[in-house]
Amino acid sequence: MRQLNPTLYGVIYEWFHQLPKDYDAKKNGNSSDNLKNSQEAIIASLIEQFPKSYREAYEVYEDLFSQRDIFSVYHHLEEINVLALATGSGGDVFGFIHACESYLRGKKINIFTVEGNKDALRSQMNLFRQCIEFNLVENEINLIPIETVIEPGFMKLTAELKEVCLKKYGIKKFDVIQSFKWMNEQSVRGKLSFYELYHWMNHWLLTDRIAVILEYASPVSKEKYEREVSMRALNDFALFCKHQWRNNKLVALTPTPCIARKLNGNKGIPCRGCTGCYSEIECYVKLSNQKKYAWQSHCVFVMKLATGELGQVIARHLQDERVGYQTATHRGDHPTRFCTLDANVLANEQADAFLLNQK
Repeated sequence: MRQLNPTLYGVIYEWFHQLPKDYDAKKNGNSSDNLKNSQEAIIASLIEQFPKSYREAYEVYEDLFSQRDIFSVYHHLEEINVLALATGSGGDVFGFIHACESYLRGKKINIFTVEGNKDALRSQMNLFRQCIEFNLVENEINLIPIETVIEPGFMKLTAELKEVCLKKYGIKKFDVIQSFKWMNEQSVRGKLSFYELYHWMNHWLLTDRIAVILEYASPVSKEKYEREVSMRALNDFALFCKHQWRNNKLVALTPTPCIARKLNGNKGIPCRGCTGCYSEIECYVKLSNQKKYAWQSHCVFVMKLATGELGQVIARHLQDERVGYQTATHRGDHPTRFCTLDANVLANEQADAFLLNQK
């Protein structure tokens, strides 16, 4: 984020200096229970987590909007309605806005940002005003806050959306839905399944549109829930497709080839133990315990989804068993690794598992 948006990052760093000198920003800024964060913890999160979320969202949407078929859909829309779930202070929201500024011009973009922590939502709105004040956006961006705690069953959220989006704005469904680093939150972990999230997204997302689910995850994490998040998401999506085959509109584009194997029912194909379900993203920041800016690397699990013919068209790019999708980059003595849909088939061509076909 430091390189992507130095002006907004400067504002965040000024806020950070308001914390007491003895405040442990490193610890409190990495909370897994952000719904209960105090005002001080929210400011600490702005320096510890916000820049990372910003970079993650920007890279995800830069990838998606780089695809000819996806760009064509959104390029022809005059108004884009976005639903962002459990946004905190909004790093993912601002990363999305930045990606839109890079690819889409002259758009009216309504972003309905849902968050249960009112102080986090307030900080997000204050940052948004700074964006407008510093003329950091050219599109007409409207940020509409929805203060509500998202609970299993989505009943409360559904009622809020009908009240705010339908009655006030006449919006029945959305052009983009995103959920960043929420399913592993302490407030919903073990209470809300990915299956429920897919089912709910399937109802609220328009045809020929995209959705993104991103979670902090690592195959070597000390936290079991982080290591298992990818398999929870993949297993639930396969179950969702099996149960919802009559009215299922969601198509999973990534992770590849993991999702393709799961959907094809290839249980007998041995896995090489690669990290194909995970993506590594770097951001240039100065954390609370650092004296200078540095690149911070971390792993995330990303599911990119699309509906309708758009999803079907793009998914066809990802079904070639001869293609080896990159699952690990060259680092030191460790070579770059590639994984095919059928682990017993050698790759004749190579592609990046995080970047879709860009022909």
